[in-house]
Amino acid sequence: MLRELRIRNFAVIESVTVPFGPGLNVLTGETGAGKSILIDAILLLRGARAQTDVIRAGAETATVEAVFEVEPRGPVAAALDEAGLALEDGQLVVRRELSRAGRHRAFVNDSPVTVGLLERLGDHLVEVHGQHEHQRLLEPARQLELLDRFAEAEDLRERVAGLVAKYREARAEVEATRAAERDRAQREDLLRFQLSELDGARLRPGEEDELRQERRRAQHAERLLGGLVDAAGLLHEEEGSATTRLHRAARVLLDLARLDPAFAGPVEALEAAGAQIEEALARIRALREAVRVEPGRLEAIDERLDVLMRLKRKYGDSEEAMLRFREEVAAQLDRFARHEEILAAQERTLAQLHAELGEAAGALSDRRRAAAERLGREAEREVRALGMERAVFRIALERGALDEVSPRGLDRTEFRLSANPGEEARSLARVASGGELSRTMLALKSVLAKADRVPTMIFDEVDAGIGGRVASVVAEKLAAAAAGRQVLCVTHLAPIAARADRHLRVVKSVRAGRARVAADTLVGAERVEEIARMLGGAGVTETARGHARELLGAARGRERRG
Repeated sequence: MLRELRIRNFAVIESVTVPFGPGLNVLTGETGAGKSILIDAILLLRGARAQTDVIRAGAETATVEAVFEVEPRGPVAAALDEAGLALEDGQLVVRRELSRAGRHRAFVNDSPVTVGLLERLGDHLVEVHGQHEHQRLLEPARQLELLDRFAEAEDLRERVAGLVAKYREARAEVEATRAAERDRAQREDLLRFQLSELDGARLRPGEEDELRQERRRAQHAERLLGGLVDAAGLLHEEEGSATTRLHRAARVLLDLARLDPAFAGPVEALEAAGAQIEEALARIRALREAVRVEPGRLEAIDERLDVLMRLKRKYGDSEEAMLRFREEVAAQLDRFARHEEILAAQERTLAQLHAELGEAAGALSDRRRAAAERLGREAEREVRALGMERAVFRIALERGALDEVSPRGLDRTEFRLSANPGEEARSLARVASGGELSRTMLALKSVLAKADRVPTMIFDEVDAGIGGRVASVVAEKLAAAAAGRQVLCVTHLAPIAARADRHLRVVKSVRAGRARVAADTLVGAERVEEIARMLGGAGVTETARGHARELLGAARGRERRG
């Protein structure tokens, strides 16, 4: 439920805070006072596109913020949890910040979020019905959605949509396999050649690096051998080598040890150094053997590297990549060998999905057909109560072939209305005026209110083109829709305002040459005065005040009886 709306520097609003409560909340005020601006602000919080031209003149930024009371285990909490956010004491604060520089931002409980998340949350928080929604009522897809809601068929519709996606994917796989059969021979020849070429190359990971290292040794063999000979000579083979000097030092110390045993201490370290030199010499001799190049070896290395480079251009940029490609080729050849088996399995899966889809789509269609009759009767009764006493409302369903099934199922629907006696019921898009469309939408919403799970419903301009007795009926419908939920309604009709649980008046004034908007909660005499204004215009009379008191008294009486 929407608890509070805070707006700053939005359109003509400098700063306003609007409190809301449960039940029916009405917004009244003179034409142009700014009532619809409040609805636009709520739409912005539902994820509507942000425009810089709504920022108040002279300001660089605008802010719209709403505080919602949310069920801790409801769909909003689930959407927040999925986004990695959490509720705070059952309270949700949604904020949009607009900037003339174009850097618009969105926040939920002070955490930055995407507009997409606002849209998902908005679908569970607030449902707005204005002129745009009335026009959407003309769309067949929207009509089917309303019918499914009434039929409580959303789960079945989701199942059909999921099966359609799986069926289309399975059909694409079968078609791809059948297409592969047509060029299988040519493709198989290519794959066998590729497999033969890769297997013949006897690839080994790391081989290229090893060959390049060996090639460098072969190219510089003379220099490397000379360096190794010099190193060996310095360590052992030359006169005055490290080995000779170590042995000489050890003998000197051993001679001294005959005089004092302590002088034998360093001999052990010298012997260890000698052992390390011997180990180094062994490695030098091994390297010397590795540097020896057999005749023709350099040419053989170059030929092998050329083979690897040629294969890399065709099959991958490394031995590992080429080996992975080889496995893929082998797998494709295996599939070719099992083509008939694979195709048969795919066709069995496709047939099974086709049967499941037919069963689910048929069940959805049957559920819709049964619900269409009930919804048509109930909507017709509501439309007649709203002033079109002889109206006829029908829901036509046309069932398509299974091959034409869409994620919405097999059916195409059309809401049809005859507003006047003797006229054939025809599509809403062809017969409904603005006022008739508004009343038809309200009639449908009255019927669907029990199925609606959104806690807050907003009606903007729902009273377009109506008055008199019908206004009282509309007031009753709105009050009924507000039972157990929150309804916000922008209205110019006194009977609707009188039925409100909370009455908010929006006033626009001019101070210091600038327009300013305020919203006040009306009680007592102030409320009587506002309803009297709605009844009698600018010049409020005692008669209008008396009528206003009668409306409020009658509304309170209906509430007590309810």
